[in-house]
Amino acid sequence: MCAEVPLDVRRSVQAFVYETMKRINLLDEVIRTASDLDPRRVRSTPLRWILRVGVLEMKVWNNPPAPVTDCMVRLAKEMVNERAGGLVNAVLRRVESVDVEKDVLSGRDPVERLALEHGHPKWFVEYCMRLLGRRKTELLLRANNRVPPQYLRLNTLMVDTLTGPELLRRRYGIVTEPTFLEEVRTLIRGRGYGSKAWREGLVDVQDLASACASAALPVEPGDVVLDVCAAPGSKTTHLAQRMMDEGKIYSIDIDPKGLRVLERRCRRLGITCVETVRRDARRLDPDSVPEPPDAILVDPPCSTTGVWNRNPDSRWKPKPLRRFARREWSVLRACLRVAEEYGCPVVYSTCSVSWEENEAIVERAHDVFGFKPVEPDVPGSKGLERGPKGERFEWPERVRRYWPFRHDSAGFFVSLLEPS
Repeated sequence: MCAEVPLDVRRSVQAFVYETMKRINLLDEVIRTASDLDPRRVRSTPLRWILRVGVLEMKVWNNPPAPVTDCMVRLAKEMVNERAGGLVNAVLRRVESVDVEKDVLSGRDPVERLALEHGHPKWFVEYCMRLLGRRKTELLLRANNRVPPQYLRLNTLMVDTLTGPELLRRRYGIVTEPTFLEEVRTLIRGRGYGSKAWREGLVDVQDLASACASAALPVEPGDVVLDVCAAPGSKTTHLAQRMMDEGKIYSIDIDPKGLRVLERRCRRLGITCVETVRRDARRLDPDSVPEPPDAILVDPPCSTTGVWNRNPDSRWKPKPLRRFARREWSVLRACLRVAEEYGCPVVYSTCSVSWEENEAIVERAHDVFGFKPVEPDVPGSKGLERGPKGERFEWPERVRRYWPFRHDSAGFFVSLLEPS
């Protein structure tokens, strides 16, 4: 059904959705300032979003108030009822007179002002100020509101990195530029996901930072690898390419739907060395693994604070960092027990920018199991030296951080851990 809608219409709808999701706190504050109405308490979901879109058009995109109000009133009447149309008319008429700088932002404390200006929860801004300082926090907030580039990973089982880009340009109209990983290209023109080249398996879509995680694991053709929390499979398939589709990759995940997506991905890319295993990764042990592994990659479920540029709705969901860290540790702990017995390296990665889920976990892996980080053979920035409460990290040069404002990627953490 979606495919029947013209592409320009779909892009316009996506822009409305993304921009509204990014700026919910500011839009709601403007509505409260104008009318004493709290949009979060409006029972009708369509009505709540109609009000927010109206404010977005008027106060963020600076469109003329009269036609915006008229359009939103008509939408409210069609989607809700006549009374809703009257409410929208009354609220947006008052919104017209609101000066965002003077009436909404002025007089706020610096943290709250940054949160409203850049569309992020206040707790996250406070946290980043302690972790990164004001300058880098502002850079991160701005980067999270930019549209990130799309990256295409060349399927080196079908095309090589030297001739592949020209083949994509000539045969498929896909223009790309190089990144610091030779198999990963930035999409400049054309379509990536869903394109003919994608359907034929010549390319896959994978964020640059995510590809650095799978590139950091030392693997060779013929190895046995465990990819833990593997779905939907971007790292699994990247590892398979690096292994020339020789050996065995056991992709372990608890989600059967995610594993089916991973299997379809492998078929599309012509990968045969992957076997999916449905299992709770926290219950892995040396006796339950299918074969003794040569290497393990683990990217457990995290707070996703590094991918808010792609998933703006996620920033408004509760993010108890310590609870996520406990779950991540329970997964990594099980993997380290396996790695300890078989003497193999482990890559631990997350798409989170927090200290608790990253450097603190690596410290714990050393304290409990004696695994030390070794410098991975991938570019990137060093880790953080200090946590939000002044905690020190001993090995910042041996881990990798990726930042939306520095690498045009997701916010990512990558560490390569080896047994003593």
